[in-house]
Amino acid sequence: MCGRIILFLIIALIPILAKPAGEVRVIGAGAASMGYCSVALTDNWSGFNNQAGLAWQTHFSAGVGYENRFLLKELGNKAAGAVLPFRGGTFALTLQQFGFSLYNELKTGIAFGRSFGRHFAAGVHLYYLRIHLAEDYGTRNLVSFEIGFQYRPDEQWTVGIHFSNPVPVKVNRYQDEHLPVVIRLGLAYRPSSKFLVTVEAEKDLARKPVIRAGAEYHFAKPAFLRIGVMTNPVEFSFGVGLEPGKFRIEIASTYHLYLGYSPQFSLAYLFK
Repeated sequence: MCGRIILFLIIALIPILAKPAGEVRVIGAGAASMGYCSVALTDNWSGFNNQAGLAWQTHFSAGVGYENRFLLKELGNKAAGAVLPFRGGTFALTLQQFGFSLYNELKTGIAFGRSFGRHFAAGVHLYYLRIHLAEDYGTRNLVSFEIGFQYRPDEQWTVGIHFSNPVPVKVNRYQDEHLPVVIRLGLAYRPSSKFLVTVEAEKDLARKPVIRAGAEYHFAKPAFLRIGVMTNPVEFSFGVGLEPGKFRIEIASTYHLYLGYSPQFSLAYLFK
């Protein structure tokens, strides 16, 4: 009986404290510290966030990340991924796990991105999603995909667009519930090697649009400072990044006005 009560409370709180079943989650503390802006950026987490960004990755890399949403271990989000560049394009392996024993999601897939000339890149992510609810609710096994594009007219500007679940996938055959169809459009501007500004809009077809903005300042050779903000709900973000040798260490946190902090950490190793 106690387990059923806890499960009911967590399911009721997930749309408020985190995101609903199958929701798109931006991965990487670097993106989190800039208001979760990621669609116009490229890094070792592009296999999760915008697969077109994989096209600009030139080194093999592997990384892990963890987010403690609102300091609740039941809303923890874990991720691991690898980037595998080859002559004809770049592959990525992705793995995410969200939740706890009574409610959890497992998402794993393979992504591919490649450039078409010097200015344009495209990517796709095919993934498997397992949604598990304890007691008598059962498990859902789903397959879907994401596609993304980036355009770089020059070295300073990047435009990105990304579509998650462009073909609706039904979650429950007894209810009209589908994986969210989400469109993200972003712009990144790098006026110098030390400074980056990025803005992004996200529209879930069933929700109000979200606006995000972030900035990064490379104040020393191995170190970065980052800040950001987002709407619906309003959250502020901040973080630091370090690149000692072949490692990329990123620490961030978002802050919700009522629910508090959500710290996040990611670590990657680049095989240079």
